Amino acid sequence: MIDDRRPVLIGVGVASQRCDDPTEAVEAVELMRRAFDASILDCGAPSIADRVDEIIVPEGIWRYGDPGRLVLDGRSPDARTVVADIGVVQQSVFSRAASAIAAGELDVVAVVTGEAKYRSLRARILGVAAPETSMTVEPDVRLRPALDVIPDLEIHRALPAPTHQYAVMESAIRAASGRTPTEHARHVAELVARFSRVAESNPAAWTRTPMMADAVLAAPMVAEPYTKPCCSQWNVDQASALLLCSAATARALGISADRWVFPLAGAESNLMVPLSERGELHRSPAVAAVGAALTDAAGIAPGDAALREIYSCFPAAVQIQCAELGIDVDGDLTVTGGMHFAGGPLNSFSLQALAALVPTLRERHDEVALVTSVSGMMTKFGAGLWSASPNDAFRSIDVTESARAATATRVVDGEAAGTAVVVGSTVGYVHGDATEAVVIADVPSGTRAVAVSRDAEVIAAFRGEEWVGRSVMVDGPVLRLG
Repeated sequence: MIDDRRPVLIGVGVASQRCDDPTEAVEAVELMRRAFDASILDCGAPSIADRVDEIIVPEGIWRYGDPGRLVLDGRSPDARTVVADIGVVQQSVFSRAASAIAAGELDVVAVVTGEAKYRSLRARILGVAAPETSMTVEPDVRLRPALDVIPDLEIHRALPAPTHQYAVMESAIRAASGRTPTEHARHVAELVARFSRVAESNPAAWTRTPMMADAVLAAPMVAEPYTKPCCSQWNVDQASALLLCSAATARALGISADRWVFPLAGAESNLMVPLSERGELHRSPAVAAVGAALTDAAGIAPGDAALREIYSCFPAAVQIQCAELGIDVDGDLTVTGGMHFAGGPLNSFSLQALAALVPTLRERHDEVALVTSVSGMMTKFGAGLWSASPNDAFRSIDVTESARAATATRVVDGEAAGTAVVVGSTVGYVHGDATEAVVIADVPSGTRAVAVSRDAEVIAAFRGEEWVGRSVMVDGPVLRLG
């Protein structure tokens, strides 16, 4: 007999639209409302809409003060509303809901999120209005990250964008692999092409046209070695909703057991080490710590999960996670097609992924699914194991301190000058033109430097070349050839 307090996922719903005319498109909160309604239909218990104890909404690009209250739209008027700010890893939301149910603090929790960024993009292109419901009321609870994801020094030295940050990580991965820039660009393109083929068979994917590796390589460059298909696609109108409750509540509402999917374990690291301070740019000991915690908690190693959705904002993130979790990067890594093709609605993708996995878990009763979450620039990490076959009890583990102990760091010296050895680099592009070369480099004193050049000669030297392990000259923020 399953324990009465066992948390169980009993309903999932998604909603999307693709209207080139933004005046015909609905705003983000309406998509969220539709996804929530779909999750209620999925569980088969309409009365649950009036029994929500807490509704959690990961923050989006929209400006709603209390989106959960708008989604409920008069239902469950006493529900506690929660917004999880950008920077709160998405696994935290799943673990919060499951842990509160297991502890008897809550019986029904809704997790709902979504974006309508394609609508706003089309409105900007066409010069028309895309109005959004005005709401300044704050939620009952706001979950906030402890620190900023990107320090000011990185922002001021050409590393404010995820494209550049992950491209720098990619250069370190390339150097560690021993591949040449040409070989590694092909490796990345083949990974991206494999994701596109999965999206082709996903009816909910934003882009279902598969790409060959040659097409990925030929696409416009964003930051070497990343062309546009390598980058997360956030200009999407998509929403998702998950309904969790206690087993006792599911039984009382008559929700069929064939709808139940169980969170087996969740683990997360909230250690925040900026990219420039990481001892090894191609590693994430925090990911390894999360994997070990999941194995201990559920008795199942992440690499043994039959179904996987590896958070796929950029190829570097996929490769780092696979290396640390013991997963073959050439294996099955996604059921959706990933964040470029399936759609990456900013702070929502792990919810989209779980909603896509649930129908398969219901059919393949004994299999386990792994869903990973990344916040920032491989800054914070979380992962969860899910199955239609329960284990003894859900466990949530925070591995922040063990991740801290395992993570080597360097002090960044913003005024460093002289010879430095490159540990990561990229060339950034704007509208097809190479505009800047950026490096993170070790200086003889043992500290780190971050430097950038917009000099045509320096940029030309860095284009398509391997600079990791080579010497350059730095003078505070300025990069020069050695």
